[in-house]
Amino acid sequence: MEGLKNTSAVYEEIELPSRGRFYNGQNGPVNGIISVRPMTGEEEQILATPRFVKKGQAINMIFQRCMKEQYRPEQFLTIDRTYLLIYLRGISYTPSYDVEIKCAECDKKFSTTIDLNELNVETCPDDFGPTLQDVLPTSKLPFSYRLATGQEEQEIQDYRDRRIKTFGDNTLDDSLIYRTALLLDHIDGINMKSELQVLLKNLPINDVSYIRNCMNEPPFGVDTNVEILCPNCLQDFEIDLPLES
Repeated sequence: MEGLKNTSAVYEEIELPSRGRFYNGQNGPVNGIISVRPMTGEEEQILATPRFVKKGQAINMIFQRCMKEQYRPEQFLTIDRTYLLIYLRGISYTPSYDVEIKCAECDKKFSTTIDLNELNVETCPDDFGPTLQDVLPTSKLPFSYRLATGQEEQEIQDYRDRRIKTFGDNTLDDSLIYRTALLLDHIDGINMKSELQVLLKNLPINDVSYIRNCMNEPPFGVDTNVEILCPNCLQDFEIDLPLES
C-alpha cells in the first residue's frame, strides 16, 4: 500500500487555458499553473455514486482530490474546468476515448475512438481580460461581462431545476436569459439582474446573440469540436466531444 501511495501521489504541473488572467490567487492560480495527479479507484467511485452526481458535486470532489493546491475548483472558469476534466481523463485512463455516436447523415450508430491528445488547446491572449467590455453592434450600448465559473453554471442549473419543479416541463424555459443576465456586469450602467433580464428580452436579437457569443466563445480554451468519419456512409461530420460519466 505504501508503494502504491507513492506511485499515485506523483503530481505534474499543467497550465490552464486562462493562464490565470482571471484569478487573484484566492480563487485560482495567478500564473495559471496547477499540479494534478491521475485518478485512483476512489475517485472513480465518486463518479459511481448517484447522490454526488445528482447534486453536481462529483466533478468538484474529483478536482479537489486530484489537485495539489487548495483552490475551490467550482471557482475556476468553466473553460479551465473542461480542460482539466479532459486532461485528468487522459492521464488517468489513456488519451484514447471510446464513444458511441449516431451519424448525422445516415442516422446509424457506431463506435469510434477519439484521441484526446489531438484536441486543440488555445491559451488566453495577452490582450484579452481580465476586464471584459464591449459595445453592442445594433443599439451601440456599452456593456461589461464575465466568463462563467463552475459555481455560476451550477447556479444556473439549480435555477432551471427549480423552475421545472415549480411550473413543470411545459413552462417557458428562461434559463438562457437568466444565465446571460447573471454573467453581465452591466449594460449602459444597468446592473440589477432583474432589470437586465427585462432589458435582454427587449434588445434586438442581434445584440443578445452578440453578448452570448462573447460569453461563450472567448479566444481560448479546448476546441471540443471533433471531426468524425462514419464507417457506414463514409460521410464526415462534426460532433461536440461527448462528456459522459
